Amino acid sequence: MSEENVELIRRAGALLSEGADVEEVVAAVYHPDVEVRDLQPPPDIRGVVRGRADAAATLLQWTELFDDWSAEVHEYIDADPWVVCDLSWRATGKGSEAAVDWRVADAYEVRDGMIVRTIHNFPDVAAALEAVRAEGALHLKP
Repeated sequence: MSEENVELIRRAGALLSEGADVEEVVAAVYHPDVEVRDLQPPPDIRGVVRGRADAAATLLQWTELFDDWSAEVHEYIDADPWVVCDLSWRATGKGSEAAVDWRVADAYEVRDGMIVRTIHNFPDVAAALEAVRAEGALHLKP
């Protein structure tokens, strides 16, 4: 199942980078009750949202802050049921021409072929893996 999880995240990223409609991508791959958490949200963007509509709106808010938005995934790490992505985001500040380039790790929890939870902007892959492993351990406790 975890190969399919990685492929789901790969496909979603490819669709978004090719300019697909954000709402359509979210509807296709996100669970209706998805939780999206951003560990480093910019001002005026909520750190936690739930549901497809709010997830899509948050993604759109992020893209409205920048011009020339792109992401490069360096590695997909299978941490079943999570997929951790080591990635670089690149953009230009809207109206400022300031180049923005940051490297972070994002984690996506997949259940039944849908993204049920995402956590964005871990400082690195090690921190993301530690968090998702700890999350898994919490579910194993009686």
